[in-house]
Amino acid sequence: MLERFLEQQAAVTAALLDKKVRKGSCDIHTLSEGDLVAAEQMVGLLSPLKAATTLMCEEKQPTVSIVAPLRMKLLAHFEYAPDDAPLIKEMKRVMAEDLRERYVDEEPLLLRAAALDPRFEKLPFLCDERRTQTFECLAEEAAQLKEQRVKCPPLSKKSKVLEDLFGDAFCTEDLSVRKKTSKELAYDEIRKYREVASLSLGGKVLEWWKAHQSEFPLLANLAKTYLCIPATSVPSERVFSTAGDIVRSERSVLSSEHVDQLIFLKKNLTRSTAERIEV
Repeated sequence: MLERFLEQQAAVTAALLDKKVRKGSCDIHTLSEGDLVAAEQMVGLLSPLKAATTLMCEEKQPTVSIVAPLRMKLLAHFEYAPDDAPLIKEMKRVMAEDLRERYVDEEPLLLRAAALDPRFEKLPFLCDERRTQTFECLAEEAAQLKEQRVKCPPLSKKSKVLEDLFGDAFCTEDLSVRKKTSKELAYDEIRKYREVASLSLGGKVLEWWKAHQSEFPLLANLAKTYLCIPATSVPSERVFSTAGDIVRSERSVLSSEHVDQLIFLKKNLTRSTAERIEV
C-alpha cells in the first residue's frame, strides 16, 4: 500500500488540489514532507519482509530449508543503523523481538533442513561449533535411518542350498576387510557432501538430490524426509481454492472420486502434457 501511494503521490496531490474535490470541504488533510520521508523509510524496512513472504509461498522448491537462513537474514536486517529515524528504530526493535521468539523449539530441525539444502549447506550464518553439531546430528540420524530401512532379506531355499554347497569355495566377500558401520558410512558422506560446491541460489534442489542420490545414498534418504516439509500452509490453502473453483453449484453432482481426480490434474498436468493428451 505504501509503495503504491508513493508511486502515485504526485497524482494524489494534484487530485486533492482540484476545485471539484475541495468543493464543499473545508479541510482536506494531506501528508506532510516528514510523513512522506517516513513512508519511504518504512518501505525500505519492509521490502525484505515482502520478498520473504513471496519466497515462502513457493511450491516447486523446498521451503522448510529456507526458514533458518531467512530468519537470520531478517534479524541482521533489523539491526540498528546510525541514520535510522526513531520510528524505524522502534519498528526494528519490535519486529526483531517478535522474530527471536519464533522457531526456538523448531530450530534444530530447521538447521538440519538447511544443511540438507545444497544451496545453504555451508551454513555461513552459524558459528563453527553449531555448524559441526548440526552435521553430527545429521550423521547420527542418517545412520539410524539406514539401520531401520536396510534389512537383509532372508535367503530363499535355493540360495541357502548354494551357500551350503559352495560358500566356502566361492565366497564373494573379502572377510579380511572390515565392513564400515552405518555411522562411519554416514560420516563419510557428510565429509564428502561438505566438500562439494554449493548449488547456486537459483538452482533446483530436488533435481540436485536426484542427480547425486547414488553419491550420497544415506543423505539422499534423509533429504527426502526433511525437504518434503512445507514451511507454510499456502500449498494446502491453494488446494482448497482449486477445489472451490471446481465444485460449484453447476457441478454439484460430481462424485468425491472425480473431484480428487480433477484437483490432481489441475495441480500436476502441465501444458505440454495436456497438448499431447489432446492430440
